[in-house]
Amino acid sequence: MIAIFASLILQILITSGYNVQFLEIVVWINYVLAIALLGLLSQRFLSWFRSNHNLVVLVYSLASMMISINALFTLLYVTNELTKKPANIQPELTPVAPYGSVYDMFNSGYVITSVMSFVLTWIASVFLLHNYSRKLGRAKYWILVTIPLFYFLSQFQPLFLNILTPFRLSEPILFGVVYTLFFSATIPVGGVLFGIAFWSVARNMNRNIVKQYMMISAYGMMLLFSSNQASGLVLVPYPPFGLITVSFLGLSSYLLLIGIYSSAISVSEDTNLRRTIRKFVIDQSKLLDSIGSAQMEQEMQKKVITIVKKTSQAMTEETGVQASLTEEDMKEYLDQVLQEIKRKP
Repeated sequence: MIAIFASLILQILITSGYNVQFLEIVVWINYVLAIALLGLLSQRFLSWFRSNHNLVVLVYSLASMMISINALFTLLYVTNELTKKPANIQPELTPVAPYGSVYDMFNSGYVITSVMSFVLTWIASVFLLHNYSRKLGRAKYWILVTIPLFYFLSQFQPLFLNILTPFRLSEPILFGVVYTLFFSATIPVGGVLFGIAFWSVARNMNRNIVKQYMMISAYGMMLLFSSNQASGLVLVPYPPFGLITVSFLGLSSYLLLIGIYSSAISVSEDTNLRRTIRKFVIDQSKLLDSIGSAQMEQEMQKKVITIVKKTSQAMTEETGVQASLTEEDMKEYLDQVLQEIKRKP
């Protein structure tokens, strides 16, 4: 990617223009990567939903799937538009915003999936942030969370209601400027809300490692909706404004996937480690009952910690994800299991 941008800058400096293929290459690299990663994330969410039947997980699965489909339509739409442009882009006055036909398949698919992906992610975020409705009050909560949704949907009102058609026809340039400036932030604003949902989950976690993974997911979600802006490149602006933004789409998809997946793996590893502790203590409980000494408990604790650390290290080497269970957590859980065994008749 660095080589592509270096070549692009060099061409602009030498020829005062650039080849439109640079736009296509950057878009294809990032959007193909995003489609693959988000599709994988959707599949992961769906598999987790089959296990726990959690509605939030299902909605996030549908949202991830729709974002992936939207990325596909965006790729096709932008590629189709760029093929109609001159091979070499020179400094000249270009329209501020294109208005594709609603009957164009790629354009229609892009618009529809944009709305659906945003709405589904908004629904999932509202579910995830629902606890804040008690702290803020229902009315204030719903006002705050619906502002990004109405702001996003308002950009499609000329398409559906034709309210601003007279203004667009009489002052096309001015309308394009106002429309672009006002609505260019709709998706990033929504991305901030979606990122806050993950951030709120991370803030309430006691496990530092899982918290870090969830923060990575939050940054990935914000960056994902901020960088999914390839449609602006159909204007072939000079210089190619927005190309750097689009180049972060692949990275944001990776951050979102790795953050959520690593969180799930880390929690799963913690569960397995707790099972290891419980199994070892139960196996040794008969000997502990016969001796019944504090020294025996201390020896057992040392053995358990050693075994669990080795197991944790093996899991980390296998998955590449570190468990969040600390030595203090292990000792605390060991004490809980011992107390349970002692209470049994």
